[in-house]
Amino acid sequence: MVKYQTRTLPIFIVVDKEILRKIEGYYLSGLFDIRVEAQTSGKRMDSSLKCVFLISLVYCVVKVNSLTLTQSFENQFVLFIDDQPLIEHNGVEPAIAVGSSNTNFTEDQGNFIINEDIFEKIELSTCDTDQSGMPTLFKARCYNAEYFPEIVVDVVVEEKDSTLFRKFAVINVTLSGRDRLWFRLASNSTEKIYGAGEQFTYLNLKGREFPMWIREQGVGRNLSSPLTQIVESGSPGAGGDYHTTYYPAPIFLSTWNYVISGKQKRYSILNFTSPTRKEIYVHDNELILNVGTAANLMELVNGINLEVSRISPILPQWIYNGAIIAVQGGTQNMLDKLQQCLDNGVKVSAIWIQDWAGKIVTSFGYRVFWNWRWNEELYPGLDSVISNLAEQGIQVAAYINPHLNVEGDLFLEADTLGYLLKNDQGETYRQDFGGFLAGTIDFSNPLAKQWYADLIQKNIIEFGFKGFMADFGEYTPIEAVSESSDPYEFHNLLPVLWASTVRLALEQSGTLNSVLPWARSGFTGAQYFHSMMWAGDQNVDWSKSDGLPSSIVAALSLGLSGFGLSHSDIGGYTTLNGILTRSEELLLRWAEYSVFTPLMRTHEGNKPELNHQVYSTNETLKSFARLSAIYTSLTPYHQEVVSQVSTLGTPAMSPLFLHFPEDLETFEIQYEFMYGFDLLVAPVLEPSKSNQEVYLPSSRWIHFWDDDQQVVEGPTSITINATLGKTPVFFRADSKWAPLFSDIRNRFNY
Repeated sequence: MVKYQTRTLPIFIVVDKEILRKIEGYYLSGLFDIRVEAQTSGKRMDSSLKCVFLISLVYCVVKVNSLTLTQSFENQFVLFIDDQPLIEHNGVEPAIAVGSSNTNFTEDQGNFIINEDIFEKIELSTCDTDQSGMPTLFKARCYNAEYFPEIVVDVVVEEKDSTLFRKFAVINVTLSGRDRLWFRLASNSTEKIYGAGEQFTYLNLKGREFPMWIREQGVGRNLSSPLTQIVESGSPGAGGDYHTTYYPAPIFLSTWNYVISGKQKRYSILNFTSPTRKEIYVHDNELILNVGTAANLMELVNGINLEVSRISPILPQWIYNGAIIAVQGGTQNMLDKLQQCLDNGVKVSAIWIQDWAGKIVTSFGYRVFWNWRWNEELYPGLDSVISNLAEQGIQVAAYINPHLNVEGDLFLEADTLGYLLKNDQGETYRQDFGGFLAGTIDFSNPLAKQWYADLIQKNIIEFGFKGFMADFGEYTPIEAVSESSDPYEFHNLLPVLWASTVRLALEQSGTLNSVLPWARSGFTGAQYFHSMMWAGDQNVDWSKSDGLPSSIVAALSLGLSGFGLSHSDIGGYTTLNGILTRSEELLLRWAEYSVFTPLMRTHEGNKPELNHQVYSTNETLKSFARLSAIYTSLTPYHQEVVSQVSTLGTPAMSPLFLHFPEDLETFEIQYEFMYGFDLLVAPVLEPSKSNQEVYLPSSRWIHFWDDDQQVVEGPTSITINATLGKTPVFFRADSKWAPLFSDIRNRFNY
């Protein structure tokens, strides 16, 4: 027997040597259960305790499924929820710090350079706890004796009832005396963290920090890459970084089987760089966090998605008729390209004409004229064309965003009505969007919101469009003034209000299940209104930070953050003369993986003439036709996947570890995913590859394109043929969909 004594507590934990070896192996790695003999104040106890190593200390608490607290000795405590460490405080590493800073948000065409000078940071080394409400209510007052009573932080953790989580609590942190707050949750070096909205570079967030500030994602998004450096040299901030995103969200889940969902709207940072803390830094004097627990990560993610999103179990049926094909340039060009696709066997669900309202040309390329009404000069007879195509089972989709070009009549109307954001002088804010000026609808004004919803209904839905891209939402500078919101909050709030306006138009027109909008921007709360997301403006390249691979991470991270339906522009979008142009191989690799996503949609890019398009050659068309037919053939499976997103909360595209949590290998895999419960997809992410190594977790798998249909036992890594047009896909051998998958293989395995 060995006696283990904590350094600060007069408690001896008595274990045998075998158990001791196990304890030492868990140093900084989480929880363990032991049978102990504890002796305090001369009284001997024998109890089943829950113990955790944090730093060099051992904490033990009675094991119960509720809020529990270590005995607080010498200003130290660990608060647990559902047997997992939640908040840890001690004099060396306090749970809270406060301070002051000066911050400058410089905006240029949706890119933000954020410079912050933190000139004061005070660690609150003392926390007095109130345990009278335990096990459902915990309170603490934290301070630094040097600044008391000027600076005080009150922490209240209260357990609440929940139908979605095993245990649920609300943490309310209020600060007096300062307006910068660092709040720290417990962590250790082996904990993994996921979510934070739509992230593009890293799925596991541990070891990095993530600002919660909506913006353009940037071009390249890798400060060490030559491309990003070139872009940054011409326009600082435009290159982006690993954390820049259209859709940050202060929500993250831990491999300790709990989720943290923040309610902050102002600028904040999720900082996971410490091995012993998860830190949330907010520009505010209040922080509210919801905490939910579950038995496993799948249950946790299901609970997250069901709590914050409201996805219809049925998407419009027309999307499964084929791919949405992007075309621009007027009625005749639209019809010519459509016929070219049909003549080569492409299954077309819709033609997407983003320039339906007119076009302008800027240095960045071909841009839409932001005046949201039919441009009859560019698209003569469009109303009749839409009707005629609908009779053939082909729909037409449009484009809109929350801004109005100052040269359009709709801007003048909105300006006259007072529906646009103002500057600090009370004048309409005219913002540079890259070669033209536009105003932004003030959706905090209910009249302005309804006016824009009416515009969407009249000019898009009633006109006959069955889908539309609901773009932008990230550009609002803090200098722009809304009717009723703090500008530091309104920046992150605008995409939520924009999404709710689109939803309002669908609900008021009764078209929620027949018209499909897809959006790119968001923040906490937007999940409740979105119908479908897309990953924004990826580069037309293979880069992990901003090309094809990043679109996969985007879908997976967003699915872990409360919204489970996403897709991407097939082939990418951002094109630069002499630097970035799309190849046929990239286009088709992107298309073949998009077959196994909820929506298959192309984009010509910002400079279509430089990019290889679906319609560039007959050979490309025939290859794409086969892929579009496979997508359509999967319709029953697509429909079940979408239904599961709505009814179960399971993301359409999800990381392997959700399905195979016992397999530690899966927690670091971010470029393979499960599509639904039955298909494992491992897209080819590099050019000139004909073979691909695929990791298969523990199950019995069949290669989708294998004529012999041999069963492969996982876990294992296997190298398979991955010729162009056959993205590596496996299905579970016992899947009820195996006959459908085999039929598709028999028809399209060429």
